[in-house]
Amino acid sequence: MTSKSKNNLSAIAIIAIIALLGLNGYQWFSNSQLKTQNIRQETELVELEKVQAELEQDYTAALEGLEDMRGDNNELNSLIESQKAELKSQKDKINGLIWTKRELNKAKEEIANMNSQAAQYVAELAKLRDENATLMASNSQLKEQNSSLNSQYLNEQSAKREIEEARAVLAAEKERLAKTNEVLDTKVDMANAIKINFMKVQGYQLKDSGKKKKKSRAKNINLIEVCFTTETNLVTPAGKKEFQVRLIDPLGETIYREDMGSGILTNKLDNTQVRYTSTGLMEYNNEDTEGCISWKVNDSLRKGMYDVEIYNNGFQVGRGNYKMK
Repeated sequence: MTSKSKNNLSAIAIIAIIALLGLNGYQWFSNSQLKTQNIRQETELVELEKVQAELEQDYTAALEGLEDMRGDNNELNSLIESQKAELKSQKDKINGLIWTKRELNKAKEEIANMNSQAAQYVAELAKLRDENATLMASNSQLKEQNSSLNSQYLNEQSAKREIEEARAVLAAEKERLAKTNEVLDTKVDMANAIKINFMKVQGYQLKDSGKKKKKSRAKNINLIEVCFTTETNLVTPAGKKEFQVRLIDPLGETIYREDMGSGILTNKLDNTQVRYTSTGLMEYNNEDTEGCISWKVNDSLRKGMYDVEIYNNGFQVGRGNYKMK
């Protein structure tokens, strides 16, 4: 073998050794990165499972608290079932925050809200149970009085008329009290609703870069933004408040896409079901507050005048319109 051939083989051997060292180094680096990623994912999973366990524990405790209030009253038991369904809906929403959106801080806030709501439910049930017990005692007392009157004036027509009139008065009073309580409940909810002082609706063309450009023609608009200013309401507690926006097109149809956040609310003023287009949360501190709710348009829009309604706490608190060319 010539000297030149030996040199070539040596060079090839050196290159092969360097390549192997580089490959080993790359594999070590990749394994290190993978290990770091696995540790991070395991840590995140532990946090998720911890919040999930807290949710399950608090949810179970809330259900047990409601079940403890169950008795022989069918209306009260029906209310308990309704409240359990609402808590289940809250739990499902929190599950989405934990496992789908991975928003642990938001999930913890919603767990606290769920616990607060459960405590409020139990307090309401306790109050209703006490009221029912009082009413039953009152009814029992009235029955005893009526029995005594019937035995005393069984053969006297005048006494019979007095008893019938007394029963009619009691029935009317009971009906009046029921209607009064219903009106008072509606007034309390209405007082807690946060009204709107000012509303502005604007159409935009949303670029891929995220920049917005004002547009007035329906064919150019792919984002509608409803901004508003609230009144000061010292009755409602401070905190996060939810507002719903309803966009009604020129044909009188509500713009509605359930897969994009649209939903249905109950108008407490007349107990009707109302479709809304979009919803948003606002941090409210019992003072005039500004907020905006956006709707990303996926379907083509009609030209003409659009009615815009804003709802809070089950009541319409603002109304306006917006014209698209």
